[in-house]
Amino acid sequence: MLRIFLLLPLSLALYLATANSHAQAEDDRGYALGVGVSADNADGFTAIALADVSFSEAASLSASVGTTRAAARPEDLRTREWSIGGRYDFGAVGIEARGGQSGDPDDFDAKDLMFGLFHQGEQWRVSLQYLERDIDLVLRTSRSQQAFEFAVPLQAEGWRLATSYRTESRWRWYGQYRQFDYDRDLSPLSNRFIVERLTPTTLTLATSLLDDSLSVGMEVPLGGSKALNVAFARDTLAGDLGSVDSASFGMLVPVGQRGALDINIGISQGDDNFGNDSTFYLNVLYLFYGLF
Repeated sequence: MLRIFLLLPLSLALYLATANSHAQAEDDRGYALGVGVSADNADGFTAIALADVSFSEAASLSASVGTTRAAARPEDLRTREWSIGGRYDFGAVGIEARGGQSGDPDDFDAKDLMFGLFHQGEQWRVSLQYLERDIDLVLRTSRSQQAFEFAVPLQAEGWRLATSYRTESRWRWYGQYRQFDYDRDLSPLSNRFIVERLTPTTLTLATSLLDDSLSVGMEVPLGGSKALNVAFARDTLAGDLGSVDSASFGMLVPVGQRGALDINIGISQGDDNFGNDSTFYLNVLYLFYGLF
């Protein structure tokens, strides 16, 4: 029943967007397509494709699909992700919804749903979201490939508060906080084999079993469409599995009249549970903008 409820705003947004798109000016209706890759010094690699379609100034749909390969014990992780979502702005308040799936059925498979309300003005944007997760976690009794495996089904409910503020000089400050409550105590799952499987690299599943997450950042305009971005985050894992800190520095550079290149470099580091290992990573995303 909850899934049906969460999909209603997405269907409503699609209906309203289609109904209103013919009445909007042409520059209100456009799209953005993107392809990107990420790599780190732990032999992790991710490829992603995304699309965002604006039917009007108030309504849009977006989707993404990606795949990741990352080093882990006893064998490499290979995960796939997809998501689809929509938003509609009624004026003072808007609605948004998103659903997706991520992971690998042999290790960690998560189905995610989100429903939220947001307010967006000329300078402020504030959103409050309800989150739901259905997770199938596969545990091993040892790091050996011949280890005994058993599945642990998990359910989690959470919420996310996000806000951003853009000054008159076009500087943008933003932050978000997420928290989850699980339907069982995960402390007995806190053993070295889970930690070794969920290594603290940004490109693996280390931050999939979140207890809470806090991130802040700022975007500095450089003139035209150029901008610098700096962000920091701390992800605390459920069941005393540890925490992962990350910091990134990025630049948005225009490419031609309708393209942009988003380049980010960063570092992530786990705590004592992960042996204080650090991972450096690079993200490159190319975006192309168009009009209907």
